Amino acid sequence: MNNHFHASRSFHIFRVSLPIFLFFSACTMPRLPGSAAPEDITPPASPLTLSSTLLATPSAPITPSPLCPDPQPLFISDFEVRQASQMDEPQPRLPFRDPVFGTCLVRVTDRNTDLAPGDGSAGLKNEYSRVQSFNMDGTLILVRGTEATWYVYSANTLQPLGQVPIDVDPRWSATDPDVIYYISETRLMSYNLLDLLGEPAMVHDFANDFPGWKLAAVWTRYEGSPSLDGRYWGLMAQDEDWLVSAYLVYDLQADTILASLDLRGWPVSERQADSVTISPSGDYFLVYMDEYCDYGQLGTEANPCGLMVYDRNLKNGRGLLRIIGHSDTAFDENGREVVVYQDIDTDNISMLDLETGSITPLWPIDFSYTSIGLHISGRAVHRPGWVLISTHDGDTASHTWMDDSVFAIELKPGGRVVHLAHTHSLVDESMEHDYWAEPQASVNQDFTRILFTSNWDRSGTGEVEMYMIELPTDWNDQLP
Repeated sequence: MNNHFHASRSFHIFRVSLPIFLFFSACTMPRLPGSAAPEDITPPASPLTLSSTLLATPSAPITPSPLCPDPQPLFISDFEVRQASQMDEPQPRLPFRDPVFGTCLVRVTDRNTDLAPGDGSAGLKNEYSRVQSFNMDGTLILVRGTEATWYVYSANTLQPLGQVPIDVDPRWSATDPDVIYYISETRLMSYNLLDLLGEPAMVHDFANDFPGWKLAAVWTRYEGSPSLDGRYWGLMAQDEDWLVSAYLVYDLQADTILASLDLRGWPVSERQADSVTISPSGDYFLVYMDEYCDYGQLGTEANPCGLMVYDRNLKNGRGLLRIIGHSDTAFDENGREVVVYQDIDTDNISMLDLETGSITPLWPIDFSYTSIGLHISGRAVHRPGWVLISTHDGDTASHTWMDDSVFAIELKPGGRVVHLAHTHSLVDESMEHDYWAEPQASVNQDFTRILFTSNWDRSGTGEVEMYMIELPTDWNDQLP
């Protein structure tokens, strides 16, 4: 997942009347091959403030009105190959049923009306499968423009509430539904949506912790998240050549660095990481390294490669996988922390126990027809034992049961699979703009609302929209 990284700058905020969208309820960046460093872009000169409707956002959790009159999907859990139905791109904010799987969906965004003046984005999307798009009480959704712009939507009405002047790695606060944390170069920043002045606040400047290091950024590099309670952050510091200078664990509550690991004397190959994160409990620091281990080998503290894990104090480094594909952390049914991942060596969706390192194959991936792209979301921390999978390829036809779709899998061998929707997204790997069309589905904390991106078969355009699937709260109790 690649956003665009740009320098911190002052934002001049002014009030703009946002268009009002009626919500009709039926009840009433791309990572370019060979790029060594993130690209720099210029944001819109005058980001919007949020409309006054946001000021009434409740702080207590809400139960949104159901999108469809009968929210019960068909819960298809077999392995027949089903083709996506031929249908025009849905209208924004009008719920509809997936014709094949019966689930209730809605196109949340409208690229023709929701973008702010001066925003050159071709479309709007959820950020990434490994990132939580919903705030802590489920009332707001953070949405990304393809040109690294950010918007907040109401999760209840699905109306766009405005553009927010934030940078990269935006993450909702775990304790305040109106606060977004984000990274601006070496600074952890916060933005309070209810601040009428619209001024971001600096939380911590990590450059002060590493004097003389000439750092370019301190971040997760797009794909990491803090611990579930929002206290612990796993970060990496990169120098001006975008080599990792240090790993660090930051305690937001105490506003201090708990641990750091100096990498400046390491070989260049060991100073390149795709991303870092801390596990939901805050107990494990994970490094997704660009350097893969040789077949049959795992990384060590002395020779790190593949997927590495450290304790919170950045000690006891050990290799878990020699090579790591798309993945996410999650809780299994027993509450153990696991990584669910695409096993590149075995072509399985597999599960790895972070404490023991034991691997459990879950489902095989059939690459005999197309090169299936696959993303995993374990963000449903309040529904342990389940993760969300989304797939894409460059063929409008489905050749296997998992092609071109969003589905839930149970985290046990031979566990249940629940088909949720076809994505209608056509992704040609030779088309740069099709990166934005990867569904990269992400699930909310209780696995009742799912976001994914689609270009609705418009390959090469970048004209993407964000869709939402709604499930009843007791959906897993209704499964056969």
